[in-house]
Parts: sequence; C-alpha cells; structure tokens
Amino acid sequence: MEKEKLNKAVLRSIDILDYLSHSKKPVTLSAISKDLGIPKSSVFDIIHTLVHKEMVQMDEDTKCFSLDVHCFEIGSTYLSRTDIHTQARPVLKQLSLQTGETTFLAVENNGMIVYLDKEEGSSPTRTTCVIGDRNDMYSTGLGKAILATLPIEKWRYVIVLKPATLAVSNSFSLTAKTSNTKTTFDELMEDLEQIRQRGYSIDNREDNEAVFCVGAPILNQSGDCMGAISISAIYTSITDERLSFFSQLITSSALGLSHKFGYSGVCLYPTPSYGINIGR
Repeated sequence: MEKEKLNKAVLRSIDILDYLSHSKKPVTLSAISKDLGIPKSSVFDIIHTLVHKEMVQMDEDTKCFSLDVHCFEIGSTYLSRTDIHTQARPVLKQLSLQTGETTFLAVENNGMIVYLDKEEGSSPTRTTCVIGDRNDMYSTGLGKAILATLPIEKWRYVIVLKPATLAVSNSFSLTAKTSNTKTTFDELMEDLEQIRQRGYSIDNREDNEAVFCVGAPILNQSGDCMGAISISAIYTSITDERLSFFSQLITSSALGLSHKFGYSGVCLYPTPSYGINIGR
C-alpha cells in the first residue's frame, strides 16, 4: 500500500502497542515518547484512547502503562482461528510428553520467527521464550527448519533483508549470539544443505549457550512452508541416542501435520539440494 494512504495515528498506536508488548515492566509516557520518537502530546492522546478501549492499562500510583487484557483476548481469538495452531497444539503436547522437554510452534514474519505456541516439559529447567516473542531465523532450530525449505535467493533476502546487496556479494555477516552461531554465508549455506539432506534442523547452542534444539517444517498442499515445530532441551542432556529419538519424533510429527494440510510428499525437503559439497 502507498505510504500516503496510511493513517499516522493508527501507525503510532500500533507502534505503541508493539513497544509495550516488548517491555519487561510498565513504562512512563515520557519513555514511550522518547524511545519511539513520538511527541508527548501525540502519545498522551493515543495512550489514553487505548486505555479507554482497554487495550492499555495505567497504574494510578506510578502513572506507568502496560498492555491490558483486551490485547490478550484479541490474540487468543487470532490463535483460535489459526489452523496451524489448532492442528499443532495436540502434537506439541504429545511431543512434550514423549520427550519430557519443551516443544514450540513458530512461523516466519518479516524475516524473524514468531512463537505461536509452546508446551513445557517435565524437565525442571524452563525456557525463557514466551508466546508472541520474536527471534532470529539463522540461529534457531525453528528458523533454520523454515529457511531450508526456501531457495537460496529467498532465504538470503529473508535473513539479511538487503536485496540490493545480495545480487553482487555473498560476503555478509550475521550477529553472533554465542560462540557456536553460524555468522557467514558459507557456514549457513552448509548448515542448510545438511538440514535438507538429514530432514531436520539442529540448533547446537547457536542461540543460547545452554540449549539444544531439533526442528522440522510444516508444509501445505503446494509444498510451501507454513511454519515449524521443535523440541528444545538443555545441551548437557543430549546424547546420541536422545538426538536420534528426538529427530525421528520431530520429522514424523511434522510430516503428519503437513499431511493434514494437504501435503502429499514422503519427506519434508523434497526439492533439489543447493548443490554444494559438504564432504559426504
């Protein structure tokens, strides 16, 4: 849509709601104005309208703002009407029961993954990711499972979001989350090739030093990726036997989900490989 047709007040309202959703604690009107670069007078009008509509709540003592319950109601309605969430919910629960670990569902949005659902396992260790959080694709099992379904040109665009530079150079670098994060084109290319060949992704302490994940994509009738599911565990608990068990569970579960959406294939990465030699 052309920018001149966009309503500035609505855009600012959405920016404020998004800002509050990522704030760990209630924030002041001044902080919202400063961090978003919106005049205080405009923030005042918008924020009090949102309070009136129960989208935002204000602490009368501190005069700080946070999201109100109506935002949750809207989000819950979205999830209840999203087929992938409805179909994946029992699968996540079953995977968690079978492994004792936390399981996730995520989709790609604007070059990042968004967590739509999770099921905590019986393990005493709890993950910090919550539903609605966003995370990088190149460092997560969920994100890489999705990326590996895409052609090179698409995943480079999705990750880097600099299409003008991609046609002339592969020499980009990505932010290292840990010492294990793959940050170069060649490293990521090789990893995605391995994912296609083995049929599932691995996040080996690439996003969090203590966490190991396996992931697999969910495909639709056309073979396009709708999202991904994963099993997340503490790295020190992973053995060869557990990895084999997890990988079999995640691939069979993702394939079963894909078949519910009309996918007729027998593997999750049916397209040709990227055509690079990974030493096998």
